Amino acid sequence: MSVEKEIKFIEREKLFIGPVEVVCDPRIKAHCRDAYYNHPQGCPNWNYKTGCPPHVPYFPDIYQKEAHIAAIRFNFAEYLAQKREKHPDWTDRALRNPRHWQNHLRSELRHFLENELPGRPDIQGDVIFNPEALGVNLFATCASAGIILERTPINFVYNIALIALRT
Repeated sequence: MSVEKEIKFIEREKLFIGPVEVVCDPRIKAHCRDAYYNHPQGCPNWNYKTGCPPHVPYFPDIYQKEAHIAAIRFNFAEYLAQKREKHPDWTDRALRNPRHWQNHLRSELRHFLENELPGRPDIQGDVIFNPEALGVNLFATCASAGIILERTPINFVYNIALIALRT
């Protein structure tokens, strides 16, 4: 069975919560410049990709303080167990590589937003797929809604979008 087919059978949950108060801090944007594996200057999208810092506004400057959270929760522990079984010689870094799973979750979140939520009167506003770029603290915002994000995921990973009204 190919990786693409395997990933479709791993447990996931679609979440739609809110409105919740969005926790912001302008310093969040600066984390895009934090060094990480093979990127000593931080994210290569900085100052390059549309929707990425430093050319995006600060969330409270353009949006109301409350927003809805749309998310896909993915059972990362189950995924890693299956990958380890299939690739016992891979390092932990290789097993966790987001290139293997992240686009699946992005696609599923877009499908959820475009095909399963339309028509609900409580859903209005802009869909923000990269809220951290606007200074949103997703860890604090999600925690206030009962979603606990893991900094180094062991059990679950989430792909999250906010739906917010402009001020």
